[in-house]
Amino acid sequence: MTTATPTTAITDIATLVTNDPSLGEGPLGLIQDAAVVIDGDRIAWVGESSKAPATDNRVDAGGRAAIPGFVDSHSHLVFAGDRTEEFNARMSGRPYSAGGIRTTVAATRAASNNVLHANVGRYVAEARRQGTTTVEIKSGYGLTSQDEARALTIAGAHTDEVTFLGAHIVAPSSPTTRPGTWIWSPARCWTPAPRTPAGSTSSASGAPSTATRPAPS
Repeated sequence: MTTATPTTAITDIATLVTNDPSLGEGPLGLIQDAAVVIDGDRIAWVGESSKAPATDNRVDAGGRAAIPGFVDSHSHLVFAGDRTEEFNARMSGRPYSAGGIRTTVAATRAASNNVLHANVGRYVAEARRQGTTTVEIKSGYGLTSQDEARALTIAGAHTDEVTFLGAHIVAPSSPTTRPGTWIWSPARCWTPAPRTPAGSTSSASGAPSTATRPAPS
């Protein structure tokens, strides 16, 4: 026997933004004097407060507006360390010489899984407190393939939106390759240009590359 989840009606919403023109006024689907019914962790109904169905609980919004949660579609939350020295250097007019992203790359490599999990959990919780309900987390700290896999595994424990994004730092270039050149390989990741004679179009795997682009900054 399963137990029904409790339902809750949030009433007295001055303006509800549904983002569905079929539900309300204008392209944002605005509903005035609105209510939202929540069943468990899902929205089961929206409409005018006077038409709200019976629920187990009721919460008075006190005439506030209600909008959908924000979506952060690009973040790199699996990291350790900070770049305060770089910030201080730039503020004092010194050039990019304080380590930059290499500082946090080194700290991320050295951090334990527990430390990285704790960091991501803290950042996601802060995002939610500020109204972001969906967070996408990318890898891409210029780490080894093992480190990138670790980053993706840790990210997946905190969000369903996870993306592999190759590397940010260019590995030392070979004598036959222009510094700063990366190749988009059939494996769908950024890889350092291989040690091949000038003019060659072979990737490290032996398959033709599809494009050559400057490394991401």
